[in-house]
Amino acid sequence: MEKYHVIIVLVFITGLKQKTKVIAKNVKFLLSKISLKVWLILLASLLVASYVFFFVVPKNIVFSYSESKYCINQITLLPDLNKQTGKQNFKLQVEGGVKIGSFYIFSNKVCVTPTISPSNGTSSLGYSPFGSPIFQSNYAINVGPNPKITANLNQPVALTKPVEFALDKPDNIFDYQLEINDKVSKCKNILYKISCEITSLNLKQGKKYSYKLTRSFNGKIQSTASYGDLSLLSPTTIIKTSVKADEIIFSKPKTFTFETDKKLISANIILEKIDNDKSTKVDSTTKVNGTTIETSILNDLDRESKYRLTANKVEAEDGSLLDASYNINFQTSGGPVVTDINIGTSGIDANAKIVITFDQAISQSQDISKLVSLTGGNATVSRSDNQIILQLNNLPRCGQFLLNISKSLNSKYDIGSKDDWSYTSRINCRATKVIGYSVLDRPIIAYYYGTGSTTILFTGGIHGTEPSGQSTMLDWIYNLDSNAYKIPADKQVVIVPSVNPDGLANSSRYNANNVNLDRNFASSSWIADIDSSSGIVVNGGGSVSMSEPETKALANLTSRLQPRLEVSFHAQGRLVGANQMGDSINIGNLYADSVGYNSMIGQAEATMGYSITGEYEEWAGEQYDTPAILIELPSASGSYFWAHQSTLWKMVNI
Repeated sequence: MEKYHVIIVLVFITGLKQKTKVIAKNVKFLLSKISLKVWLILLASLLVASYVFFFVVPKNIVFSYSESKYCINQITLLPDLNKQTGKQNFKLQVEGGVKIGSFYIFSNKVCVTPTISPSNGTSSLGYSPFGSPIFQSNYAINVGPNPKITANLNQPVALTKPVEFALDKPDNIFDYQLEINDKVSKCKNILYKISCEITSLNLKQGKKYSYKLTRSFNGKIQSTASYGDLSLLSPTTIIKTSVKADEIIFSKPKTFTFETDKKLISANIILEKIDNDKSTKVDSTTKVNGTTIETSILNDLDRESKYRLTANKVEAEDGSLLDASYNINFQTSGGPVVTDINIGTSGIDANAKIVITFDQAISQSQDISKLVSLTGGNATVSRSDNQIILQLNNLPRCGQFLLNISKSLNSKYDIGSKDDWSYTSRINCRATKVIGYSVLDRPIIAYYYGTGSTTILFTGGIHGTEPSGQSTMLDWIYNLDSNAYKIPADKQVVIVPSVNPDGLANSSRYNANNVNLDRNFASSSWIADIDSSSGIVVNGGGSVSMSEPETKALANLTSRLQPRLEVSFHAQGRLVGANQMGDSINIGNLYADSVGYNSMIGQAEATMGYSITGEYEEWAGEQYDTPAILIELPSASGSYFWAHQSTLWKMVNI
């Protein structure tokens, strides 16, 4: 079978050779019949056609913006002798081919490069030996429209990311730059887009700006490619932190957290210890999880030290940043420090509940009985979160007591105090008694200080139009609340600041029965119808002596006390009088000299200009031989305690 196939192939080849010989013989015969003239005409036509094809018909070059130099395959003989003619908006160059030394024999590529900004249309160039019109190669450079820019800036952009503009075709011919607020950012051409960095333009996040994108060629601006407005994303904001600005931290934190309003991709947190003007970085690690930044430290922070946390380079997923570095200054505490105690230094109730408050939670595991002590009485001790409570147990009147808290007291976090703490106070020295009631049922109160057997009695406000006496006595009471311990052990001070509460309430010289209380006492001179600066007042001394409840209350008190000295306060005149019993004259003169007042001792009626009857000081002297002095203050209003303070103490020490 194979032998048969070989025979067939040999027969076919032999037949093909014979046919080819016949055809060649026929062609040779026909050519021999063409004359020389025809041959010359044919050759000339061929040369003319070739010249027209190579040198007359322009070669079309479709210019592409995607290449800064565009080339076509084209053989050029002796290109070193050629020159460019026609428009000069493109530069024509040759490449490739063969050189002998530096001399070009021929090139195989023709390339064009724009010399001015390309524009839509056709440019014609010629290229010939010495620039002659003979053997000139012609080129038609077809340029399409400039690349079209599309701005898609309907949404806010991130400060950290480039602003991008779309191109309808790649562009490696033009340069682009973005102008905002007279500042310029160079842009990059990346295939079908223009990418412009904006971080160098000093823009503010959350703001809106007008922009202009310009197109340049060879460093010269050619046109505005795009313009409009762009908005920047709002900045990332820290909305919550685990430590507050200027906070004192009582615990021993190992982490610090920041919460932001956006999901994050990165953050940098710096922790520094601040010592005067020097800062020392503390080793820490930072990680980001969603909207949370967490910074951790390995070692405990130094106590009673200042620190600063700084959050910077915080970037959200949308590319927004913090507007500025976020700083938090804080400090660490020492051990517990007392910040408040609910008592003063005097006037404390004998069974008071004393609450001592600390700046932080205290240890709940220490034996508090070994850390807190009370000198001067007994108390039960307890504690709460940041307080120590002492319940006093009937401490002695006017007794001084001392509280002590050891520096061994620890905080909740086992941080010890640096110093012991102590506080001195005094149990209330005041005792009060209602010695009677006014006509209108107002209480008449006596204030007792000291426990001695010898009493010094002070009164005020017997005339309701002379409230300065009441005010001066009330301030004397407030002073003794803190200083009664200075009263000699054998003395007692009793003060009745408001003998006539109804008159003081109604600004009346008389009580509610229209009786002058200081003319109602059962002295030898008492009369019902009294003399006054305005004339005779019928029943101004009362229908009978001691008719008024206020008079009876003061008389009964005086009877019980039988004071060593009685001092009453009136107004007005800068005067001192005395009942001339015992040593009242000497005491009155001492008082007058001490406060710079005039004496009216023995001349009271002449000084006042009317007769004085049924007077309290007269009655006390007649009944109990009590020395009594009367002080006329400068005015009916105000308090004169501070001007009389030292003199009042002289009376106590008589």
